[in-house]
Parts: sequence; C-alpha cells; structure tokens
Amino acid sequence: MSLRITNAEGFIIGKVLNPTVTNVYVRCNVDMNKQKPITDGNGDVTEVSICTTAKATIEGGVFDDSIQVDRISSIYWLKYPANETDETKILGIIQDKLFEKLEVNNPTWEIEIVNVPTV
Repeated sequence: MSLRITNAEGFIIGKVLNPTVTNVYVRCNVDMNKQKPITDGNGDVTEVSICTTAKATIEGGVFDDSIQVDRISSIYWLKYPANETDETKILGIIQDKLFEKLEVNNPTWEIEIVNVPTV
C-alpha cells in the first residue's frame, strides 16, 4: 500500500518545478531494528518510536527512491502503541501517522491510500 499525493500544479523535484508530474506515491519502509521506547511519567513504556523511510515513486514507477519531492522528507520517526503486537496493525498505524505528517506538511495536497502502481 502507498499514499498517493495529488497536486494539480505539479511537484518540485530537485528544486525544479515539474508541472507534468501530478501524482507522487509514497510508501513506508520500516526499520524494525531502529526503535526507541517512549515512557510516561511513571516509567511505563506507552509508545514506540520507529525509524521509517518514505520512498517516493513518481508517476507509476518511473522513479523509485528515497528522494525529496516538494519537501517530503525521506526519514521520519513515527510512533505506535507499545501494547500493539500485530505487525500488520503496526504498519497500518505507521502509514496513518505518515499520512498525518504529509497532510500537515502541505494541507492543499489530496492524499489517499492506494496500491502502488506497477511499471
């Protein structure tokens, strides 16, 4: 699954506006080896912060890399509840958190969860 970001005016790629690229697909690559426990005031672990690489695919697979497109950072530390053990649910939570971060980054984008297009 990916997040499809739509911008009718195109995207800035490598500091240059590319008006022909109107869709960018972003997926989360999670590094399960890079996790940090987050504790509450009592010392109990309530959340886990995990390193996530946002990989961008431009226009249906033409380019696929950890690039910066219109200020889409390639590295995020995203959180999930410490009591969650189902990896599928964890990945869904992380994807939702990335969705929220991207939405805050540029509220004019239309973002939806889709299947990654094939080349």
